[in-house]
Amino acid sequence: MSLLISNLSYKRKNDKNLLSNINLKVDNGDLLIIQGESGCGKTTLLNIISGLVQPSQGLIKLNNVSLNSLEQSVASEERKIGYVFQDYALFPHLTAFNNAVYAYKNNSEELTDEYVLNALNLTTHGNKYPHELSGGQQQRVAIARAILMHPRALILDEPFSGLDKENIIRTQNLIQSAIKILNIPAIIVTHSLEYLQDMDSKEIVKI
Repeated sequence: MSLLISNLSYKRKNDKNLLSNINLKVDNGDLLIIQGESGCGKTTLLNIISGLVQPSQGLIKLNNVSLNSLEQSVASEERKIGYVFQDYALFPHLTAFNNAVYAYKNNSEELTDEYVLNALNLTTHGNKYPHELSGGQQQRVAIARAILMHPRALILDEPFSGLDKENIIRTQNLIQSAIKILNIPAIIVTHSLEYLQDMDSKEIVKI
């Protein structure tokens, strides 16, 4: 069981391919780190996996279920993929706590809201609104939200860019634990491998 991407390409209108013949496989419980320079299509790839963007060609399967074939296309909201956006995408009218538990599925005795918020150093910030949080705090709320939905796959766009070293370590430990507990595939995209070399169960590819 895994996330499988086969012969995937994406071409913008009146432009050359941004992504060409991407082939990736991430097994459940494992982490894939995708490294590439700005503008190489990393975020576009995550948008395609999540269903927000349609590829020009190629196939995506999650646990042997096709997400984008002509015979079976799964809508973005039905894919149950936890996505941490680079701009966090928090709801401004909800508190940090309510953002974090927005899609919470309380079906894991280990990954509870209390455990996840504590692991991310957010327990004292639950009643604050996004505009009252620092960028790093907003980033951790977005990560909490993605994990607490107990997704079928986890994809993260530059998830450590706004964090200090202590919170990077705490966040990485939580992500690794969540991947194992939920037994799901995960992808992190980044332009730099700084702080990522010590993460377990990982493969690094460049695009």
